[in-house]
Amino acid sequence: MLRKFICHGFTFIFTAILVEAGPEPRAEILEHVVAVKDVCAWPKLALTPKGEVIAAIYNRPTHGVQPGDVEIHASTDGGRTWAKRGTATRHEGETARFNHAVGVSSRGEILVVSGGWSYHPTDAKGAAKKKKLLRPTASRSADGGRTWTISGKFPDGADGMTLVPFGNIETGADGALRVAAYSYNTAVSPRVDVAYTAVSVDQGASWTLGGVIGRPAANETDVLHLGGGKWLAAARNLGRTGERGHSTDIYASDDDANSWRLLATPTVGNQHPADLLKLADGRVLLTYGDRRGPKFGVSGHISADGGRTWSAPLKLATGFGSRDSGYPSSVQLADGLIVTGYYASMSTLYAGYQMGVVRWRLAEGPAP
Repeated sequence: MLRKFICHGFTFIFTAILVEAGPEPRAEILEHVVAVKDVCAWPKLALTPKGEVIAAIYNRPTHGVQPGDVEIHASTDGGRTWAKRGTATRHEGETARFNHAVGVSSRGEILVVSGGWSYHPTDAKGAAKKKKLLRPTASRSADGGRTWTISGKFPDGADGMTLVPFGNIETGADGALRVAAYSYNTAVSPRVDVAYTAVSVDQGASWTLGGVIGRPAANETDVLHLGGGKWLAAARNLGRTGERGHSTDIYASDDDANSWRLLATPTVGNQHPADLLKLADGRVLLTYGDRRGPKFGVSGHISADGGRTWSAPLKLATGFGSRDSGYPSSVQLADGLIVTGYYASMSTLYAGYQMGVVRWRLAEGPAP
């Protein structure tokens, strides 16, 4: 379309190109299964070079108040059925390992970084109370998650506080591994939460402290490598008490995760924490727990511009019995199918703690 404008005696002619927005993406749900029963799970999924889906999960049916470990469960049929492979951590005494991140190194090893808690002696009713954060350990498996080598070489935060790992372990263009980990200080009010990256240049054997992603309220954070020096991070924003209701902020880095800037806030209060996945077509999938109630579930958004703008919500799972649910994690198979794992304390599929899985495809436009 040609348009002519006259300004201060000069005539300007230009061509206006009208671009219509494409159809909104939608989720085509194929199957919904209870993958592992009687585990709180907080699953973190990864895809192995063989195309297997592995899930790192907390193996006790409580919200982190029983001694336990991070187990590895695997699916060789695209998320339909699951079997235990091994245990990535070794808790000692009255402790539990369950704050965890997972990934696969460039040489095919499964990696788990895991923190956790020690406990006070249980009371007369058998209830445990958290005592002290455990320093994270780094576990590596070269046989698909069956046996593990464990290292204690993981840093503290810049303020000397113990870090809590979360999300995916990603490989950068420089070959180094990066994972998000956060610290929090409850000695001040409001509390201060700082999300960092931790970096490994030796395939996960040891880790050093990287850059700050967000503060003072950046909590559980997942990082995603987009290619080159570009990264995204999705951070649970605690905000000031009563103000934000724990939404999800998107941060971006153009210098290999050294410095970060706030890019977008695609969710509202009580939609957190989130997982990021780069899809085969280059778009980014964000999934998160929808804890707004009275209906609880897992939803997602799609970004086609590197995290700046996001689609309308995609409903992936519903029917959870309480806010004690969510924490999704996703992988995409070679045929394009997406497998999203989550946890729930109860659902319409099972009355107890569970790791659930939804198998789905991304489609465009209205449902047929």
